[in-house]
Amino acid sequence: MSANIRPGARSGGAALAAPRSGAIAGEDVVPLGARDAAAAARTRVPLAWAREHAATIARWVVIAAVVGLWQASATFLNPIFISSPVTVVRDFASLVGNGQLPSAFGSSIGELAAGAVIALVLGVTIGMSMGRIRLIERALDPLVALGNATPSIALLPVMVVWFGVGSSARIAFIMVLGLWTFIINTLAGVRSVRGGLRDVGVAFGLGPWRQTWEIYLPATAPYIFVAARIAMAQATVGMILSGQEVGQGGLGGLAADFGSYSETGQLIATIATTTALAMFLFWLIRTVQARAFPWINETSAGRR
Repeated sequence: MSANIRPGARSGGAALAAPRSGAIAGEDVVPLGARDAAAAARTRVPLAWAREHAATIARWVVIAAVVGLWQASATFLNPIFISSPVTVVRDFASLVGNGQLPSAFGSSIGELAAGAVIALVLGVTIGMSMGRIRLIERALDPLVALGNATPSIALLPVMVVWFGVGSSARIAFIMVLGLWTFIINTLAGVRSVRGGLRDVGVAFGLGPWRQTWEIYLPATAPYIFVAARIAMAQATVGMILSGQEVGQGGLGGLAADFGSYSETGQLIATIATTTALAMFLFWLIRTVQARAFPWINETSAGRR
């Protein structure tokens, strides 16, 4: 009589367990809970990254939305009033290709640099002298108050009378716009120097000149950098205004020409170039501050 053999049993009595449903021979079986946990972990990683970079994402979403709405508006608005981003980019490439924009940019950046450097040197020198010598402060205080209160745009015709129609008048106008900011901020910085620092200088035998160079100037550096950022914005405005009104030169003259002929795409391309220049200069000032004076960022002065 034949023996009854159980299903799955080998000869010799060794029983084999039937594989679970859905499992492949030779592979580990992953429990359902572990698979869910792994999937949840993979989902949490993008969510955590999005929360960490929420500010950056929001910024780019807003920029993309504005550009998209701008491009969509070109389908129903007259191009004379507003041009599309695609047209602006095409006109920008055309202006670069024919040399108009590089030539105007080079002229404007040279005048801006000259006017800003003169304003920096004169402003810091005058402000430091007023802060260190009481007689100079009393003598120049009315003049500084008068110059700061005078509408700068009203001085543009005066610059034309004094320097003529050329780059000298434009440089002088840019210098005047930033001068008062440097003077006032430098004077405020000198006044903020604590008495303890002055006492240390005296204790180490530092004379007035060395105190000015080794104590007052470093302590005033945060105020000077704040003045540089403010003055750079003012100087950029002065660069455009003087270019439009004095000799039709630089980026300002180029913008005035395009505006006169209703070349909106080229006008916006020129304005965008000016904005990019100003943003680059702001970044450059902050970079110089961070590398040359790293201690400023560690104090409250770095957040001004």
